[in-house]
Parts: sequence; structure tokens; C-alpha cells
Amino acid sequence: MSSVKTLPLFLILAGLVACQPLPQPFQADSRTKAGSSLVRPIGETSIFVPPVAGLPAGQGAALAEALAEALAEKEVAASALARSRLSSTLSVSLEPRGDDTLWRWAETSLDGGQPQAGGRPLGVPAARLAAGDAGAVKQAAEVMAAAIAARLSEHTIAATQGAEAAPAKLAVRECQGAPGDGNRSLRQAMREILILGGQAPLPDPAGADFVIACEVQVWADGPASERVTIEWTLLGADGSRLGEVKQANRIPKGQLSQSWGTTAHIIAQGGWQGLSQIIESRRRTRPALPPAKS
Repeated sequence: MSSVKTLPLFLILAGLVACQPLPQPFQADSRTKAGSSLVRPIGETSIFVPPVAGLPAGQGAALAEALAEALAEKEVAASALARSRLSSTLSVSLEPRGDDTLWRWAETSLDGGQPQAGGRPLGVPAARLAAGDAGAVKQAAEVMAAAIAARLSEHTIAATQGAEAAPAKLAVRECQGAPGDGNRSLRQAMREILILGGQAPLPDPAGADFVIACEVQVWADGPASERVTIEWTLLGADGSRLGEVKQANRIPKGQLSQSWGTTAHIIAQGGWQGLSQIIESRRRTRPALPPAKS
């Protein structure tokens, strides 16, 4: 479904909120920690660091965790313990070289871009890392994090400058499946959000880089409540599905059967929050920078 067959779909999934109906549809209950799942979709971008190759399993995992912590200190969101559906993968490998160690790394981003570096001296003997020497692990992690963070920053700046030179052209289709005036209201709310953000949507989707589509489903959940799901889909110029933002909630029965009013804007804000991340990720990782010299 993607324009590039090897690329996975971007997925941002929002979990269902607690069983009690909210006082207003899709609004935050005072008892919840954050906002409604419809206002704040789940799925923060980050870098996942698997165990470092070239070391015993335990030592490879320990070095990956230390590297993730060192990257976090340099304001690079990274984890060796968990990943989201938006995480890219940072692969690191080691090769003993006399009293030193050569290391290589590559970041596989969501749509295939790979900022990377060839073999370079680490300044730490591989034997000490294989033995689990805590001091060596910390030193190696700090050396790696400094080089990786600098390279990722260079890549992001270059890609961002290219993206800013040619802002994405967007179009919004009318939603489908919503009760009441939801189909029209959701589309209009999304258009207003884009206009206020300086990205006025095109009237003709044929000239857009990305097209935003929306589908609503409502079904009975009980005598007095309903489940509502809204799926915003980002389409490419060729109609391929590039990603989705799914929002869900339980509401009092019939609450959306007439005018959606401000509810449409609340939902559209949550949808755009996720869609904009997908667009930004795709534009910032194309084209990938050439590999750095060893």
C-alpha cells in the first residue's frame, strides 16, 4: 500500500479510555492523568537500540542500554528497553582491532533513510567490553553517543531545510460514516486547523502532496452508551496509504447524532497532532544523507 514497497506503514494508535462515560464527548475527565485519547494520540517518535553486535549477549545488551542513556543526555530520545510503532532502529556493531575496537552504526528510519558511519576507532579494547568492564562500557557509550548525536543533528538540519524550502501541499477529503453533521464538520475543522497553521489546504486533491481522509464508526456499547472510533488516514499523491491516526472513546448514546460543534475541532486537533508527525517524519528522512566517511 506504500509507494515504496519496503516501507512499513506509520501507525499511531490511541488506547481506549476508561469505561465511565466522559462528561463531554472526547473531553478530558478530571480523574484522568492526561487528555482524552482522542485529543492526544499515543505514539512518540524515538530511537530503539538493540543489543550491540560483536559482544556476548549480556554485554551487548548492557552497552546498548548505556548508549541509550548517553544519547538521552544529549537530548536524543532513545531506549534499549522499549520501542513504539514510530521508533527507528539504531544498529551498532563492534570489531576487535588489536588493542582498540572498530565500531559501525546505522539508523534505519521509518521510511528507510539510513544516516550511518563506517568503521572508526572506539578507543576502548574489545576485551574489556566483552568482560563487562563498567568503566569501559560507560566510556564506549559516551564516545558513540557523541558521534551519533552529531551525525543525526546534521541529518535533521539538512532535511529540515529542504522541507522548509517546499512546504507540503495538503488536501482534506470529506469524512465518511459519521452521524449527524459529523462528516462535514470534521472536514471543516481539519481545514481550519491547517489554515490557522499556515498550511491552507488545496481545493483539488489532484495537486496535493498528501491527502487527509477520515472515517467514523459508531456502534451500540450498552443501553445508554456508544463506542465511537475516528480513523484519519494520510494518503500519498498516488493514493497509497502512508499512515493512520486512530482515536476512540465511549460516549452517551446519541450524543453525536446531530450537531458536532466544538467536538469536531477537538477531534481534528488530536488527529492533526498525529498526522503532522507522520508528515514530518517522512519529509525529514527524505532524502537520506550519504554515509559518513570512515
